[in-house]
Amino acid sequence: MEENRAQAYLQLIHILLNSPNGAEPQILQDHLELLDRGFLQTCELVASTLAQQGGENGAKFLRNLASQLGEFMDANDNADGGNSEGENFQEYAKFFLELLQAEQDSNSDTAVIHPMLAEREHLLNPRFAEIVQQVAQKLIADENSETISSIVGLIENLSIHISDFPGGNRANNIEIAITGYQIVLSNREPGSEMFAQTQNNLAAASSKRVKHISDGQE
Repeated sequence: MEENRAQAYLQLIHILLNSPNGAEPQILQDHLELLDRGFLQTCELVASTLAQQGGENGAKFLRNLASQLGEFMDANDNADGGNSEGENFQEYAKFFLELLQAEQDSNSDTAVIHPMLAEREHLLNPRFAEIVQQVAQKLIADENSETISSIVGLIENLSIHISDFPGGNRANNIEIAITGYQIVLSNREPGSEMFAQTQNNLAAASSKRVKHISDGQE
């Protein structure tokens, strides 16, 4: 079993090294079950081999990837405090990535996104907002401007859908949407038309938050 997993690590590394720039987030999403400490160790071993063979670019890529994933795992180990919570994190992260993929595949169709939210509305809570921020930072890190623009566009569309979603806890939905808009604003050019659009969306969500609080709703 361990030998099979080691082989799977190597296959994933091979895919990552030979993938087009910007494809890494989707590849990692598709192989979440392999993203553990063993994978990080295998990345380091392969990076060392590549460096010895003159493949400095591949070695640097793998070491950067392992470093980012390692920081991610450490942060969540500290926050989660246990295996069950760690698995809980994976569930939230996977759901977020699935939603982003659905936004892209459906051209942000509400008829596709809202049923997905309804199916797992128990995950729409403050924890989800935290994980959206963490995962988004990892997705955006070291990407080119075109890829970043595409990712934050999906995050903004998802935030709109969550803000408008009639199910679950309205206060939680609003807070998740606000978190999403804040991520988008921090990755858009101030003064641009897209920046202004996101500011308007954030203002609308903030107004909903104020109204929700003033109405004393739960």
